[in-house]
Amino acid sequence: MHLTPSDPDIATLHRKIRQNRLDLQPNFQRGEVWGKAKKQRLIDSILRGWHIPPIHVIQVPNSDKQEVLDGQQRLAAIRDFLGGEFAINGNLDPVESYLKELDGLSWDELPDTVAGKIEDFTIRLLTISDYKPGEPGELFYRLNQPTNLTSAEQRNAYFGEARQQVKDLSETMVELGYNREVLGFSNSRMAYDDVISKFLLTIELSTLKKKITANSVTSRYRDSDGFDSNLIVAVEESLSRLFTCLTQFSPPVKLNKASTLSWLVFIYKFSNSFSSDETLIEFFTRFESIKRENSESSDLTLLPKGINKGVVKKILAVYLDRVGSRVADTSSVVLRDISLWSLFTVYSPNIIEKNTEYSALYDSIHHLSTVSPPSITEKNFEEIANSLAWGQKL
Repeated sequence: MHLTPSDPDIATLHRKIRQNRLDLQPNFQRGEVWGKAKKQRLIDSILRGWHIPPIHVIQVPNSDKQEVLDGQQRLAAIRDFLGGEFAINGNLDPVESYLKELDGLSWDELPDTVAGKIEDFTIRLLTISDYKPGEPGELFYRLNQPTNLTSAEQRNAYFGEARQQVKDLSETMVELGYNREVLGFSNSRMAYDDVISKFLLTIELSTLKKKITANSVTSRYRDSDGFDSNLIVAVEESLSRLFTCLTQFSPPVKLNKASTLSWLVFIYKFSNSFSSDETLIEFFTRFESIKRENSESSDLTLLPKGINKGVVKKILAVYLDRVGSRVADTSSVVLRDISLWSLFTVYSPNIIEKNTEYSALYDSIHHLSTVSPPSITEKNFEEIANSLAWGQKL
């Protein structure tokens, strides 16, 4: 990879942006997130003659076009100011009399001398060429480690196949109709990409016992090979089934990233053992109804025969605790999964009777309902998970 330095002035950069020769929104970039206040501070720094961090751009092979790798927000702020979209804030600390005189002025209102000063301001530009596929992404990752980019936003700069597969699946979610109203959260800051990448890695590893961290996902993005095509199909099917479940329930269910991941894992496992989407939808609706009933009343009316309400409430309490805190711990991932399956087995004993793993779980939960007094603690719930090697193999 070769980096060529140059020092174009703002007038030159702005002209290239207007002519679409400098792309601020290549598909590896996050959206524009700076508000007016941050944009005004950048223009204030330029007016003061202060240093602006270098901008990194990728030279598109066999083209005169460039894509911004690092510096998108700065260039967008410059573009918007010169486009008249916001005015100068002349009251920023440290207050200067000559800047106060410019307060509230937009680009077209500036004196020629001030406009010329801005246009003549130079910014160091590092143009990347002769690069290997993974090098720009690695550079972006290192440049942005100290910033407040989310892990998903940092990983999105990788140019490998895994990154593109995750991005495609994220777009599939949007096309299916996923949004804040349906799911409980939007794809702001690439939240869908984050869930999908962790789901893909979980089923690729085929275990819940290995902690999926931001670093482990990033490491997978760095691999030259993408995810197996069969895994991609499985994720697409799981996303479609979850969307169907979500849209069958009214009022809408509000999930977070942890519960979404757990439901996707549940649906993936369910699809490998059972074929009925109707049964899946029925359980999803039942689970969310019980959860809602439990939060609104001291009694439960949707109990299966032979199951004590205290046991069901405790299972729900374990699930809700581990979906709201310590969400990334392997113990939390396993407990959320076994909580879902515990309630599925006690409500569907006839369906799981030929599956030894789920039958054994049913027997354990049923036993806790019949002992006197019936009770379950998080500790003995963990003991059940350990005795059944729950999550060891998906």
